[in-house]
Amino acid sequence: MDSGSHSGREFVLAFPNGVRYGYLRLYISTPVNETFSVHIETPLLSHTNMNVTVSIGAETVVEIPSDLTVSDTSKSDKTILVQAENVIVLFASNMQSDSGDSFIVYPVEVLSTEYISVNLKSKVVAYQSMSAIIALNDQTIVHLSLPVDSTVKYNGDTYTFGSRLSVNLTKYEIFQFGSVDDLSGTTILSNYPIAVISGHQLGNPSVSVSATIDMILEMLIPWKYWSTHYIAISNPVFNSGYGELIRIFTLCENATVIIDKSGVRSQINVSQESFYEFPLTLAEAAVISSDKPVLVSQVSSSHPYAGSKVGDPRSVLPAPVDFWLNEYTFSTPGRSYGGSFDHGLVLVAYSMALDEITLDNESLEPSLVWYEIADTNLNYTVLPLSQGAHTLKCIGSLKCWGYVFGIGVYEEYGTSIGRSFTKKKTTDANFIGKIIIELDVIDDQILLTTPVFTYIAKSRTECGKMCLLYSCSFLSFRSTDGVCYLYTEDQTCSPKEVSSDFRRYHLRK
Repeated sequence: MDSGSHSGREFVLAFPNGVRYGYLRLYISTPVNETFSVHIETPLLSHTNMNVTVSIGAETVVEIPSDLTVSDTSKSDKTILVQAENVIVLFASNMQSDSGDSFIVYPVEVLSTEYISVNLKSKVVAYQSMSAIIALNDQTIVHLSLPVDSTVKYNGDTYTFGSRLSVNLTKYEIFQFGSVDDLSGTTILSNYPIAVISGHQLGNPSVSVSATIDMILEMLIPWKYWSTHYIAISNPVFNSGYGELIRIFTLCENATVIIDKSGVRSQINVSQESFYEFPLTLAEAAVISSDKPVLVSQVSSSHPYAGSKVGDPRSVLPAPVDFWLNEYTFSTPGRSYGGSFDHGLVLVAYSMALDEITLDNESLEPSLVWYEIADTNLNYTVLPLSQGAHTLKCIGSLKCWGYVFGIGVYEEYGTSIGRSFTKKKTTDANFIGKIIIELDVIDDQILLTTPVFTYIAKSRTECGKMCLLYSCSFLSFRSTDGVCYLYTEDQTCSPKEVSSDFRRYHLRK
């Protein structure tokens, strides 16, 4: 599996409180052909401290005490730290009575400092949108900017749109914030990398006429890994229901987005101030293209499945097409609280490579029904899965992606099977000293909040050389102490603040 992907050796996570009683579980698998140990602990509490064994082809399931859920808008010490001797893939699950969801956990190495929360609004007013933030360093400062028509109360103060909630966190400390309002679009910025798990205690998307509610959870994707081309697919396993609610977010002042559903195109604009949402009919696919980086989420409605089983709301963050992989190891991260689950995989792949896909080292059935995505060379399908660990391979140069799901009695989970997190290109450091650096002034007194790299330079020229080394496009330099901030071209959309100490330069290449 590619380096810079969803697999890794170190992970942090938290479980937001889901109101109802249930089981917390971790699902661990590995693409590595060996048996090794994984350590799980609560680093700030004398609570959980254990070792488990993981081996290829097997799913290791770890039950976590339910008192580790995080409640209310508050700080907490209930972070769970997972450290492995070799590469693993990690999923987390909070399955409750008639509720629950599961989410893929991304490794510490790909976490960053800029996020947008993905939540929902419940048709039952008592239940809340919620997001749990986990610090990876001491002296972490987190700033929250709330969306329009939302309110968060913390430490006796009330925060609304236009105000900023800031908290200081120590290493592994959690800050969770919640509201009965839809907190989708909350900007979350920090000075050090953080992990964020976002969702809703018991929500229901507006596309559903049913009052049935369910927990939704996803680990958020850092802004620097957003992209411009997504495929959203409403699960074709259901034969009746209301489809999905698709939302598009951006950190840019304005992004132009083209949405193609069944060959019918529409163009919309999305701003940082508000997301855009639209319904996606059952078993339909949407091609979403943008001129600037965006994040796409999809939340399913309640719909009948088979017998007494009903698929309730669950959330998925689709991987952008340019972040798909050739190979995935993943689990079926759900065990029903009161019955059995039917597990499956919604898979999207290139039409010319369908015969080269294998699941658990077996070719796909020739009779499998594939659905074409209009005006593309992509197809999608749904595959039944047995409970346990699985390996998906898309052989050749064409990559694929999918999301795993499970349906029980008034319960449903769903989450991505993984994705790539691309590495930044670098220039050979041996040649840096020989290159003449030319910088053009962009403006004064404007500082972008989160650089890709920070460096103390002896001069503006040295700062420019570091910019070339890290393949950045522009920089901010403070001459008084040599602080050098480096940025990529994509970060022209990054939130800004006024700072009279810095001058910003474009690197002439």
